[in-house]
Amino acid sequence: MSFSLSLQARKQIEEFILDGALLAEDKITERDMAKRLGMSRAPVREAIRELINAGLLEQISARQIIVRQLLVTEVEEIFSIRAMLEGRAAALAAANLPNGQQLNRLQVLHEQMILVADSLDFPRYFDLNIQFHKLIHEIANAPRLQGLIDQIMRESLLFRSRSLVNEAHIQSSIQEHSQILISLEIGDCELAKLLMTRHIQNGFNRLELV
Repeated sequence: MSFSLSLQARKQIEEFILDGALLAEDKITERDMAKRLGMSRAPVREAIRELINAGLLEQISARQIIVRQLLVTEVEEIFSIRAMLEGRAAALAAANLPNGQQLNRLQVLHEQMILVADSLDFPRYFDLNIQFHKLIHEIANAPRLQGLIDQIMRESLLFRSRSLVNEAHIQSSIQEHSQILISLEIGDCELAKLLMTRHIQNGFNRLELV
């Protein structure tokens, strides 16, 4: 079996969850997913196994696999861990950001988010928001930390549709990004850590969990 095919299948299934094509408690079968992806069942089987281990899918019986429905306590724990990890990444990024090109990339993403917010394109804003955060993780230049953040953020796919779902939430997010950008630009590690930690905590408060 090709490793690249199983990885491709996993990423595509993650995209289905991210895009809302697969919702919490939707049933998943190897046969249907293989047909949907246009590939054999072997790589799909491996991808499903990996996604169960990652916590995105859940096997509730010998023949039944569903998209996981996270408990509120699990969501809160995920955001608590993210706040710690992303706060650290922001502090490292502030120390590593003398590169004007990297700062410019962050500013461009921020400006794009402002424009998208005006059109109330929530899915596009969500995508840009992820890019903004991932770029900060990249600038932090801490591969193991980045790997931990990526791992915990995968579970966020399960409730992405409950975050950044209205104009007020998006405007709050934009204001927080603006403050984080300033802290990175001036190289204030402690301020960047504080602002990012608060941003992630506020992200949990913006979730619509009921």
